[in-house]
Amino acid sequence: MRKIGLHLRLESTLDELVERARRLGVDLFQLFFVHQTTGAPVRFSVEEVNSFLALRREYFQDLYVHGSYWINLAGLEYNGIRAFEHELRQTKRLEFTHMILHPGNAKGAKNKIQGIDALVAILNDTMKRERDVQLVLENAVHGKMTVGSDLEDFAILKSKLDFPDRISFCVDTAHAYSYGYNIADPTKMEEFVELLDRTMGIDRIVLIHLNDTMHKLGSCIDQHIVPGEGLIGEEALKRFVLHPRLKDIPLLMELPVLDEAAQVAALEKVRSWHK
Repeated sequence: MRKIGLHLRLESTLDELVERARRLGVDLFQLFFVHQTTGAPVRFSVEEVNSFLALRREYFQDLYVHGSYWINLAGLEYNGIRAFEHELRQTKRLEFTHMILHPGNAKGAKNKIQGIDALVAILNDTMKRERDVQLVLENAVHGKMTVGSDLEDFAILKSKLDFPDRISFCVDTAHAYSYGYNIADPTKMEEFVELLDRTMGIDRIVLIHLNDTMHKLGSCIDQHIVPGEGLIGEEALKRFVLHPRLKDIPLLMELPVLDEAAQVAALEKVRSWHK
C-alpha cells in the first residue's frame, strides 16, 4: 500500500504532533524544526525527546524534516551552515530518517555553477561523516540564480558529488509547474518524467511533494493549495502520481492552513486515486 502523508506544523509539543498525525491517519509526516509562530529554531528537552522517541518508534517508520529557510547551502554570501548543522543534529537526535533541503540560491556568486560547487562542497563534507540521515534535495521554483529549479542542475550536481548514490531527491509538483514544466499536459508530463530520470534518477526519488498551485505556468511563485483545486488539477496530478515509473514513491502534501476535517478530506481524495 502506498504511503501518504502530510506536512504538519509544530504548534506545541512533539507528542501533540504525533497524536495529531495519528488522528489524521497518515503513514508519514514532515515538519520544520522552527516555531510555527516565531520562526525561531526549536530546542527540545531530554524528557520531550524521550517521550517522542517512544511514540515515533511505535507508530512510524520513515519521517521527514524539511530544512528551514535559514539554510542556503548554494550561497556564497550567506549559506546558513550553522542552521543546517543544528537541524541535522536535531534530525538525528529525534530519529527522523530523511532531511529535505532546497538546494539554495547562489547569492554572491558570479554564476549558478559557483553555487552548485558551494553546495557540493558542503554535501561532500557532510557525507564523509553522516550515514544516519538521508539527505534529500528538492526541486525549487524560483528562477535566475536558484539551484534546482532547472532539473539539469541536478545532473551537474551529481557529476560533482563524491558519493552520488547517497543523495536522494524529492519532486514537488507545484514547484515544477510554477517553474515552467507543464505537467498538466499529458505529453509534456511524459517528457518531464523522462527528464526526472535523466537528471535526478527515478531510482533516487524517495518522496513526491504532492501540491497544486493557483499560480500560472512559469510564474516562479511558490504557493501551494490542495491537490486538485489549482491550475495543475486533479486529473493531471492523479495521472502523474500513478505513472508506472512513479507509482510506488511515497506522497506527502504540504497543505495551506486548514482544519483537521479539511486535511482528512484531502487525504481521502488522494487515497481514493489508489483504489
